[in-house]
Parts: sequence; C-alpha cells; structure tokens
Amino acid sequence: MSCNVAIGGLWHETNTFARDATGLGAFHAYQFARGAELLTRYETVRNEIGGIIAGARANDLQLAPTLFAGAVPSGIVTREAFEELAAMLLQDLIAQDALDGILLVLHGAMVVDAYPDAETELLERVRGVVGDTPIVATFDIHANLNASMVEYADVLIGYNTYPHVDVYERGVQAAQVMGQIVRGEIHPVTAFESLPLLSVPQAQATSEPPLREIMQRRAEIQAAPNVINASVAVGYPYSDVARAGMSVIVTTNGDATSAQEYACELREMIWEHRRDFRVTNAPVPEAVQHAIASTNTPVVLVDVADNIGGGSPGDGTVLLQAMLDANAKNAVITLADPKAVAQAIEAGINADITLNVGGKTDSMHGAPVPVCGRVRLISSGEYVHKGSYMTGQTMQMGRTVVLDCNGIDLVLMERRTLPFDAQQLRSLGIEPADKNIIVVKSAIAWQAAYGDIAREVIYVDTPGVCTANLQTLPYQNVRRPIFPLDVM
Repeated sequence: MSCNVAIGGLWHETNTFARDATGLGAFHAYQFARGAELLTRYETVRNEIGGIIAGARANDLQLAPTLFAGAVPSGIVTREAFEELAAMLLQDLIAQDALDGILLVLHGAMVVDAYPDAETELLERVRGVVGDTPIVATFDIHANLNASMVEYADVLIGYNTYPHVDVYERGVQAAQVMGQIVRGEIHPVTAFESLPLLSVPQAQATSEPPLREIMQRRAEIQAAPNVINASVAVGYPYSDVARAGMSVIVTTNGDATSAQEYACELREMIWEHRRDFRVTNAPVPEAVQHAIASTNTPVVLVDVADNIGGGSPGDGTVLLQAMLDANAKNAVITLADPKAVAQAIEAGINADITLNVGGKTDSMHGAPVPVCGRVRLISSGEYVHKGSYMTGQTMQMGRTVVLDCNGIDLVLMERRTLPFDAQQLRSLGIEPADKNIIVVKSAIAWQAAYGDIAREVIYVDTPGVCTANLQTLPYQNVRRPIFPLDVM
C-alpha cells in the first residue's frame, strides 16, 4: 500500500562572523524549487533530494513535494527571508491531503537574526502543523545540533563523509527509514550527546585521523542489531551560538538503553581525541615559495580562511599577492569580484588591462590587489558537476573571466562558487592536472575535485572568517568552557 509523504527542506550553513547578511535572493540564486519542480529538478542529481526521490520509489512512498531552498554558506540569514521560506513550506504542508510522513533536508548550522537555532524553530513549526506524523530529516556533518531537534524529529540522519560524497545515500536511507516507520516495522528512540568541543573543518576529514577511527566505530554501531542510525556531527565552529560543537545521535528500534550506551561510547571516544583536532598551518610566504620550488605538481595551496564552503567572501587576496610577488608560474586561483568581471568584459577578449581585484567585501581577507593581465576568456560561468559530490547539479558562477597574469590564470567570478568539482576549471578551458599550483578556497571539500590529482598539499595560514586559529575570533555566545578556547 502506497503512503503519501511530503518532501522539502531549508538549508544554510551560517557563518556569524561573515559581514553580509543572507537574504531571500541568495536562496533563489542557488537552490530554490517548489512543488512539482522539486522532483523534476533533482531526480537525476546525486544529492539528498535525489536520494530521497530514489529511496521513495524503492519503498513505495508517494512523494508530495513542498519547498526546498538552500543558499551558499554566508552570513546570518535575515528574519524576513526565513519567515517567508518557512511560511511557504508550512503552507505547502497544510495543503497536502492525509500525509503519512514528512522528509526534510536540513543543514543543522543555520542561524537567523531572530532565531539562533533556526532548524529547531523550523521543526517546531512543522511539528505544530503535522501533529504526530513521523518526521525524518537529514543533516550536514557540520551541523550544530541540540536536544530540541531530537525532540521534534523522529529520526535525524547525518552525512558520514567529509568531503560530502554520501549525501545521496543519506537521502536514500531517510526514505527507507520513513518507509519502515509508516509500515509499523520500527519504533525509533534516540539518544543525543553533545560535547563542548569546537573543531575546524581542516581537521574534520573523515578518511584521516582523528575522525577516521571515530567514524569506523560509528559504522560498526550502525551495523549492530536494532540500530536504525548512528551519526556523528563534527559541528561548525564559525557559528557563534550556544549549541556550537560536536555531537552524537544514535537511534534504535525501541531500545533506549542501547541507544544511550552507544551514544556515550562515541562521545567519550571523541573527547579522548579532542587534542588531535588542533592544526598548525604554513605561513603564506613559505607556503608559496615551497609550492614554486616543488617538482611534485600539481601543488594545492589550501586557502583555509577564505573557505567559500564555510561562508567566506571568496575574494581573499593574500595568496594572490604572495604569488605575484614571488613570480609564480603555471598557477590558477579564483576570486569572486563582480566589479572586476564587468571591467574585464568591457575591455574585451585579448585586451591587456590593469585593474584592482578582490579584497572588496571586508578588511579580513586582504586588500585589493592591482594586476595586469590579458583577457583570455569570457564565459557565462555555468557548469555541471561530474565528480563525486552533487553529481549532475548545475552551478552558476555568473559571468566569468579568465585573465592571464604573467603565468597565473586568474579566474574572476561574479558569484562565490564552491570549488567542489574540477568542472569549475575545465569548463573554462583550464586543465587542473596540468597546473603547477592550484589555489583552492576551501578546507577539505576541495578534495572531491582535486584530491585525485594533487601531488602535494599545503594548508596555508591565511586570514579570514574561516581561520583555523579559533582563538582569534570574537566569540560571545558559545558555551563556556569549550575546547580549544578554554583549557579542558
């Protein structure tokens, strides 16, 4: 017997240290689909929505599409944007007939100027509309979770990988779990444990220590009899909110004791490794000189503090200036700078121009840099992910220009664009494997794009809102004491 299950969601990773607020337009510009369009747009995309669609079909669930909206990680979401999007989602839920369940795609680190815990606010509203109808939600591995989310959702399922290459599978899992719930095959009970521990994205790669061993144990627990789901949320340290930090969720089929025991075991294992999450990065001049001298190419210079996937502006110039000063050759770097893009397009193809690039959003990521270059290419900036992350999803850089700056390919984009797929460069005629130096404005997720070709990787101590030096950020709202801000 087919069941009627709603699908929708609201997704944003909020960097509260970023200057610019995130309004409604940011959601429309990145991911926004409502009604039937939600299904047609994402059914061939390997993200959570695509996984839910495939899982629903395999579990005889009839999907009732509502609203899904997501924005590139950025500053605090405006209350106006949240209220409008939440109202759309609730209206669409109310309009559905006899729902048997709700499947939601959430992030877990959204912050709204009126709601520091936006996902809990949204789940509470959804619960108020649907009553006891089962709710299953996915969340990002960087979620800052709290007990209230567990209260309002029947099952919460997090990504198990970073880079996020399992999001499709988590969508499939969510639909499968929903099918088991509505058929009466399982009765979920959940244990939740939170840790006073902030870790930076650079230390959160799930295939490397310290998380590798933790995630291996998580997988063993997941495979245990009666366990429905086990998730470790590594947290997002750039949201200055009370719930920030790492956490554990274990859901079993009616076995509260086992759920709590497993959750506590994972919590203690993480806490024992807390000092292993600290990182030290290379100073900018040394990193650039080492990359230039290396014969083990391509060398990836990781601009961790201008991590677009963490909410930075993507216009940090510190590494660009250092490479120009050092006369780097056969290198590529991207910058989000719509003003510079417009100037280059006005000059035209093959024009030699001089202009100031980057450093226009704030004073945290370097000053504008004067560059001289030839306009080699002008593009619409559209490409489709072909790699392991969000396969099939169309990305929009906005109008994009490639400048040849005396051996450095400088890619200027109108929009900040996540460097998660090599098609970003290949769509511009740049083969990353042929470069000596690739600069990525990311922390770990760049590995989905360039991990297979990188011969050497240098994490660079650049300045910005995603710095690995958490002690330099002006925290006001995180719980205290918390490691590593306090001695624990």
